[in-house]
Amino acid sequence: MDLNELNRYKIGMFKENINKQADEEIAVITAKIRDRKNAAGKEKEEAAARTELSKIRREQTAFEQRYKKELSRCDYETTKAVRTYRKELTENFFEEIKNDLKAFSESEKYSEYLKRSLEKVKKSLGEKCVILCAPKDVEKLKALCKNEVRADNAILLGGIGALDEEKGLFCDITLDKAFDDEKAAFSDKKELRL
Repeated sequence: MDLNELNRYKIGMFKENINKQADEEIAVITAKIRDRKNAAGKEKEEAAARTELSKIRREQTAFEQRYKKELSRCDYETTKAVRTYRKELTENFFEEIKNDLKAFSESEKYSEYLKRSLEKVKKSLGEKCVILCAPKDVEKLKALCKNEVRADNAILLGGIGALDEEKGLFCDITLDKAFDDEKAAFSDKKELRL
């Protein structure tokens, strides 16, 4: 064998070993790069997924808030409409009662009512009390009793009030007072609350 040939053979083997070793190192480095790339890709995907999930949660929260706000507004509007309608019904109802009381105060039964009312106030305040009544009832009451009768412009529907000036006592059994008391008590009934 020739020395040159032997050197060429050894150089060839040396090159082949170097190339083999370089290919192995390249393969290891390439695998590491792929692993890092895959890991970075996964991290990027996970970060994108977290971002999207966060966006979806923000949208869900915003939607829930809008929904609650709209529901609250609808509840308020419904309650307001119910209260307005109830108030209208109540006003109409009491307007009818007021008209019925006015009709009663012009009927023949009204004189009997005034007599019973006079007996009640005389029992409560005594015989010397001053009788207060609507201006339209002054003459009727003067005919029914011997007490002093005064017109009271605050009495619109009818009935009487009585005053014991010596003791400073007052008794009010007017239709106006009864009407106002019933109207005030009407809205306090638990059946009418929302």
